[in-house]
Amino acid sequence: MSEFENTPLSQPLPDDPAERIVRFARDLAWGALQKRWSPAPAVAPMGADGFQWLDFGRMDAYLAEVWDDDPPWPELLVSLGYLEITNQRESGTVDYILTPRAFDLLREPATPPNVFISYRRAESSAFGLLVVARLKAVGVQNPFIDLQIDPGAEWRAYLEKMVRECRYFILLIGPTTLESEYVREEIEWALNTPGCVIVPVTHNGFQRDHSFPEALAARQVIEVRRESAEDYELAVIKLLNLLGYTP
Repeated sequence: MSEFENTPLSQPLPDDPAERIVRFARDLAWGALQKRWSPAPAVAPMGADGFQWLDFGRMDAYLAEVWDDDPPWPELLVSLGYLEITNQRESGTVDYILTPRAFDLLREPATPPNVFISYRRAESSAFGLLVVARLKAVGVQNPFIDLQIDPGAEWRAYLEKMVRECRYFILLIGPTTLESEYVREEIEWALNTPGCVIVPVTHNGFQRDHSFPEALAARQVIEVRRESAEDYELAVIKLLNLLGYTP
């Protein structure tokens, strides 16, 4: 499992060159806030046209896995106001610092995510509506919850279509949720959808044991440890952060 899975860094790179620069600046700012690397990186020249980012954190792994060691040139980030030069060494290495403009990119994702909320009504209706409200409040357009199915629609085919089109599959799990054949079917669709990020969120006293599906256990699980407003708020904040929002 990649260390960047289920984080904003795992999103596919855009094709447009200008959008790639913005994406790189966002990633650098996000990683700095998460203490994965420094907000003040350095870049050393390599050969005639190459360069290497110098950092004591996890930037090397990120650049290799996400950018195949070919990120945008730092000069481009400087020209767009995302990096500022703080020092130029005799060796040719340049010291930079991320600007407030780079961190401002974290106020919302580069593109609003497509979200499907899977839940069992008897367990998680109120929580599901809370998640929908908070997602809409930060700018996620039309997060899907099954209340949006029109009367008379072929609901099973429609649900499968919505799951397979989603980027994030948020699974709200209470003590009896996984007993629902409908929820299990939605999970199966999500597991078989390339690029779909499954985010299990446990609550309502749910306890993981040996029966917890291995495919879900391998993912980052957000837990509501106590039935309190504070713990639900912390879980929602973690969920928003995972989707790339800083509430």
